[in-house]
Amino acid sequence: MQNDALKLLVTLSYSFFVAFSSLEYFYSLPLLVVLWLHKKECHKIIPKVLLLNFFILFLVLFVAFQNQTMAIELLIRTNMILLFTITLFFNSKGYDIIRGLDALKISPIFITVFYFTLTMIQFLRAEVLQMKTTLKARSFQAKTSLFTYQTFGNVFAMMLIKALKKSQELHCTMKSRGFNGKIPLLTSNTVSWEDILICGTVFLMIIVKVWMVV
Repeated sequence: MQNDALKLLVTLSYSFFVAFSSLEYFYSLPLLVVLWLHKKECHKIIPKVLLLNFFILFLVLFVAFQNQTMAIELLIRTNMILLFTITLFFNSKGYDIIRGLDALKISPIFITVFYFTLTMIQFLRAEVLQMKTTLKARSFQAKTSLFTYQTFGNVFAMMLIKALKKSQELHCTMKSRGFNGKIPLLTSNTVSWEDILICGTVFLMIIVKVWMVV
């Protein structure tokens, strides 16, 4: 989907109905549409969902001791929501979520906090990957030894120092640019045929469900 605001609204709407209403067979229609539109990436998406299921199964097993039917429903609901959300946001870097929130007129304070949090996460992730590459190039192997503990301690200390330094740099940069508490974002209102198709199927799902209830 190209329209970031619609992407957020569609995800929230679909997740809300799947999570808080009785399950219906037609709830799978938007999910099938999204998977069809991202069929080239399915081989990467499915393993991510299966990995998350490893943690979900603990909760499902706990519920199964009390109510097996509820446990099966919980497993189906969580997987439908996860698969729909991960597929829609599979190529997301996080900044499209920020643009979507801005287009929906969410509080600038929340958007600013979200933006800088995402920036720091990506910075720390890049630093961790660089550290791993450096340790691998030096033939480092983790063992239960004092040297290993010292190495990990040094790595964590360096990460903390770099995070503090990066935050100070961001603070000085934004201050020098006259930051007033709101980050200017380039928000696109373009609506593609994929946006129309996904929104249409979710809207149809909601209409049918409301009609069945009424």
